[in-house]
Amino acid sequence: MKTNLKYALFLIAVGTTLRAEAPVVELIDIPTAEVVDHYGVNSSFRFYSGGGVLTKAAFGVLPRLNVGFGLDAQRFIGNRSVDLNRPTLNMKLRAFDGSRNLPALALGYDGQGYFFNKQTDKYDQREKGLYAVGSGEIIVPGLSLHGGFNMFDFKDDRIYGFTGIQYLFQGVVGAVFETDNMFYRPRDIRFNVGCRYYVTPSFSLDLAGRDLWAGGRKAERILRITYSASF
Repeated sequence: MKTNLKYALFLIAVGTTLRAEAPVVELIDIPTAEVVDHYGVNSSFRFYSGGGVLTKAAFGVLPRLNVGFGLDAQRFIGNRSVDLNRPTLNMKLRAFDGSRNLPALALGYDGQGYFFNKQTDKYDQREKGLYAVGSGEIIVPGLSLHGGFNMFDFKDDRIYGFTGIQYLFQGVVGAVFETDNMFYRPRDIRFNVGCRYYVTPSFSLDLAGRDLWAGGRKAERILRITYSASF
């Protein structure tokens, strides 16, 4: 027990040393216009239904440009065999830093969806695909608004929308509300709510409820651990 405590304290100390403040590159399911700094990395481990673990990472390969991957392992926790889905790619370019009256803007691609369906060879909750997102602080310090558009299927040319809001109190505790998969069928819109706690400025824990008020679909609880560092 004492050894585990020492390791935990060591990781917290290292996290505080490596980075002063972690960018919020995602809320729950939707992206923001924030990017990882050059030579930085943002990694997250998302624990979801059925013992699955989704690992995502973004690397600051160039100033304003992030490139990363997603790796989804279904049934990772439990006594059943692990089903590892094919890796996915994500990229984000911060096109505009924003101003007093205009939000920051980013363009990106994210190939990671949720709940892979072997019969269709696609995720039941589809990936963002190509997207554009704007982010900015509104009304009071710590309150930020995020919103954008995305397209994942170029055969039907449908454009979807997403929006979210986050309030961060004293840089420690945050509340997140978001809507996803908008602008097509009302029953397919997903409402997500979560809270975020910063153990250190570079290490956070998220607890969220996904797809609330979903009608025929089941709501889901997730836990996500996010860590950021610079090298």
